[in-house]
Amino acid sequence: MRRTALVLIALGVVIAMTGASLRLAAWIGQTDARANWEKEVAEPGSTANATGVFTRLSFPARGREFFVLDGASRANLLLGPAHIEGTGTPGANGNFIVAAHRDTHFRILKDLKKGELITLNRRGRTFQYRIVALEVVRPTDNSFYQPTSTPVLTLVTCYPFYYLGRAPKRFIVRAELLESNS
Repeated sequence: MRRTALVLIALGVVIAMTGASLRLAAWIGQTDARANWEKEVAEPGSTANATGVFTRLSFPARGREFFVLDGASRANLLLGPAHIEGTGTPGANGNFIVAAHRDTHFRILKDLKKGELITLNRRGRTFQYRIVALEVVRPTDNSFYQPTSTPVLTLVTCYPFYYLGRAPKRFIVRAELLESNS
């Protein structure tokens, strides 16, 4: 009985430390990305290409911002939201798709509402989008991942937000471009 209790306690500690280490990596990734972003703004051309940081994603109504890495590799998704390669660019016709983990960076998506604004900053330009759809879909439903003829932003994460293990669905936020400026 005592041995079982010790094993369960040890297992609980391992699980807690694993979760904490993932959150720490996510925080460090965004802290480093912010520093690189600020350096890039101060000295254009200095770091963005080397680090992959190229877009700041802001949720003004929520007072939150994230730094999007280029390429949705396993390593990049650990550090922050990541742009799906081969999809659009901010402000241009096409579907700019960003993915992130539901238990770190994109937990905020659960609180978003239709009509809220999302801002992207990239290479000295600002793009403002308005949320037009919030959807829960099966992982096999790729309708939101298709190219578009108008400027669209798609954010994707796993769903449900508090599910343990591999989540069975995806949560999609679709936003349309309102305006852009330099």
